[in-house]
Amino acid sequence: MRKTKEEAQQTKEALLAAALDVFYQRGVSRASLHEIATAAGVTRGALYWHFKNKEDLFDALFQQVFCPLRTQLQHDIDTSSPGALNNMMQAMEQMFFRMSSDESYRKFCYILYLNCEHTADNKAIGKLLQKYQNLWWQNLCTVFQISCEQNILPQDSDIEQAALYFQALFMGLTTLWLSNLQTLDINKIAHNFINIALESLRHNPRLRKNPEA
Repeated sequence: MRKTKEEAQQTKEALLAAALDVFYQRGVSRASLHEIATAAGVTRGALYWHFKNKEDLFDALFQQVFCPLRTQLQHDIDTSSPGALNNMMQAMEQMFFRMSSDESYRKFCYILYLNCEHTADNKAIGKLLQKYQNLWWQNLCTVFQISCEQNILPQDSDIEQAALYFQALFMGLTTLWLSNLQTLDINKIAHNFINIALESLRHNPRLRKNPEA
C-alpha cells in the first residue's frame, strides 16, 4: 500500500530526528545510514526513498535547522534596511540564546563544530559545510557594505577583513562554549562580545582599508 503524503512526511521527520541523534552520538563520519534507519524505526529502503546518501540527509538537516534564520536575514539584506546591521547583531545573539535553550539546535551546532570530522570519507559533507560558511561570510560582507554606504559604519572599512573577524568570533565562541557548557554563561558573554566586536568595527583603525601603523 502506498504511503500517504502525511505518512511520508512523518517518516522523513523521524529520519531527520534520528540522524540528529546518531550524528551527535557517533560523529558524522562514523555514523551509518543503517544506524539512522534503525533509530528511526524504518528500513534502509525507506531512508533511500527520502535521501540519496548521507550528504543529502545532512543537507536536509541543515536546511531544517537554519533555513528560517537565513530567510529572515536575506530579507533584511535584500530590503537594504537601515537596520540591517542591527538585525544581524540581534540574529547572532538569538543564535546563541537558541543554542542555550533549544536542545535540538544545540545538538546540531555541536555536530557542526565538534562532531563533523574531516576525513577522506567525509569530503562531500566537508565541501557542503564550506559552502554554507562561504554564504554566511558573503552575507556578512553584504550587511557591512550596506552599512558603510549608509554611513552607519566608516566608509573606508575593510569589509572582507571585518566579515572574517565576525565569523571567527562567532565560530570560536561557539566552539568554546559547546566544549564548556557548565562553565560559561553564553548569553551574557555573547551579548558583550558582539557589542565589543561592533565597537571595534566602528572605531578600530586596524579594520580600515589603510590601517594606521
